[in-house]
Amino acid sequence: SRRGHMWANVNAQSVHQQNAVSLMQVDMLQLGVLQTQMDNLSVQATLIIGFALSMWAGETLMPLLEDDSQLCIWKSWYHLFFASVFFIFVAVCISCCLIIVSIVSYIKQAAQEAALIVSTGAAVAVTRQHLNTLNYYFVVAYASFTLSAVLLIILYVGLPSRLPADTAEHRLSELSGEGESQEGWGSELESIVELFDGTFSITCLDPRNPRDNAVRDSWGAGIAAANTLVILSMSAWGYRKFLFVRQSYKPLQLLSWFVTYQTEQKQKHDAVASLPGNRRSRIDSEVDSTDTSARGGLPT
Repeated sequence: SRRGHMWANVNAQSVHQQNAVSLMQVDMLQLGVLQTQMDNLSVQATLIIGFALSMWAGETLMPLLEDDSQLCIWKSWYHLFFASVFFIFVAVCISCCLIIVSIVSYIKQAAQEAALIVSTGAAVAVTRQHLNTLNYYFVVAYASFTLSAVLLIILYVGLPSRLPADTAEHRLSELSGEGESQEGWGSELESIVELFDGTFSITCLDPRNPRDNAVRDSWGAGIAAANTLVILSMSAWGYRKFLFVRQSYKPLQLLSWFVTYQTEQKQKHDAVASLPGNRRSRIDSEVDSTDTSARGGLPT
């Protein structure tokens, strides 16, 4: 009987070790799936960066910034409003995508190291938490990219290409001066034309008008400052997020967090276990599969 009891203990230890190895293999498979999802997220963010940068390219910006173009943004307050929002959304989109690409490249290395040195279950759990945050950043980036594309279409085809006739005529009369005819100014400045009904229209600003030049310069400086502020703010936020992610994979911090995380998951599991069958089946899927206490094992 003593020998049988000894063999029973040996078999129990062997089964426990096999279960631990199986759980570790499952955790490593889950970690591989999470890294594949992060790779897909990083690729999509990189593609969006390329498309967003093309909105800042010369072929797109030149017609919007030239003061004699029919597409210029300086001609009215609503042109300037849509243009300012367009530039800000592009800056937010590019910043979010750069944060995603940078953090994903670090998480892929840190998660593997944490799984080998600290705990596979802890590495999977914290990586899943970070992936949820990165998905949120991607939603913000994608929404900003979509809105910037819509605003670009509005700037190109949705807004008037010329100023109202009364405004253009008023500016023309201001610039004509004594001894000079309106026809002379209209023929010299191609942006000002006379319509068939005798009124005048202008494509954008009149470069001879000091007030127009002041408006263009001041709004240009404001738009540039706003975009710089957005990029710097998002860069600071991304660096802060990177420091948080790096700290979360340090051994002591990771183990401390994982103990708290397992406690919360065990409470959820116990709450689900006390529910009736139908409702339990619906909520059971919300309990994290990395909770080894709910699976009857210890963190590996």
